[in-house]
Amino acid sequence: MSTQRIVRQIEISVLIHATEDREKVIKAVSNLFPSNLEFPNYVESNLDGYFGDPITSLYFLIKNREPANELFNHLISNLSSLDYVMLMNELPQRMDETKNLYLRFDKQKAYLRKISLERHDSIRFKISLNIPHKADPEEVLKSYLEEIRI
Repeated sequence: MSTQRIVRQIEISVLIHATEDREKVIKAVSNLFPSNLEFPNYVESNLDGYFGDPITSLYFLIKNREPANELFNHLISNLSSLDYVMLMNELPQRMDETKNLYLRFDKQKAYLRKISLERHDSIRFKISLNIPHKADPEEVLKSYLEEIRI
């Protein structure tokens, strides 16, 4: 596996709706982490939904490169083949011009210890990448992802 550290930091956010169990959602987020990695502290905010229903937002930040890279490698390594192919095909749509990669993981599957990409009502990851100047971010990331999956 590569010793290169392509990830600078990871931001994780998740919404807890009034009908969801707060502890189960936190458990789902923690299940996305490798067992040897310390679960980070988070900031909690209370919001109002469209119809006035209470929503809680949780925000996690992993600033240290080593645990951020370890988490990223763990997530990619544990994607199903189908999710991995979908990710590789959607890389241009999942990256922005400031070298961030956006991933969403299924809350319910994460609670069951399965790492699965999702589009709606998900655990959202913003992964800030460390891409060399003038390099094509998509190509660098594609090459790195292929190396992780070997």
